[in-house]
Amino acid sequence: MRQRVVIAIAPLTDPALIIADEPTTALDVTIQAEIMALMLDLCVDHNVALMLITHDLAVVSQVTQRVVVLYAGRVAEEGPTRSIIEEPKHPYTRGLLGALPQTNQPGARLNQIPGSMPTLEAVPEGCAFNPRCEFADDQCRAENPAARPFDSHQVACHHVERALAAVNGAIGGREVP
Repeated sequence: MRQRVVIAIAPLTDPALIIADEPTTALDVTIQAEIMALMLDLCVDHNVALMLITHDLAVVSQVTQRVVVLYAGRVAEEGPTRSIIEEPKHPYTRGLLGALPQTNQPGARLNQIPGSMPTLEAVPEGCAFNPRCEFADDQCRAENPAARPFDSHQVACHHVERALAAVNGAIGGREVP
């Protein structure tokens, strides 16, 4: 109930942007949907933009128009939500989506990205994802890649073309529909 009150009073100061950091974490699906609907209605009613910070890809896919995927505090990929979810370009985004449970294969083993996320105090030189990326080379270990246009996305990867060619239509070891 406190969460609803805070969300309801947020537009009262007439902001241009509301930043919601994990607003539905630890809520059941029904309450989560109610909270998101309330937030979106308030934003529309008051002409306020909403920046949603979350790890919940289901919420992201249902309520956002654009998404920015971060890895170790750095932008890995940015673009229209539907395009990012259906056609991820960065190896981290592809691995992240490939690790989601498959509803068509109950009980199937989950895919995982090898290695561990670095702490923000120990982000590696170059591309932050390089220790976990199968496509990493000396350039990746030395230079932090700048985001560059790729299709409708901005992708921070030195070898996005090579990575996409290598997976040949698969995400995390499974075929893309």
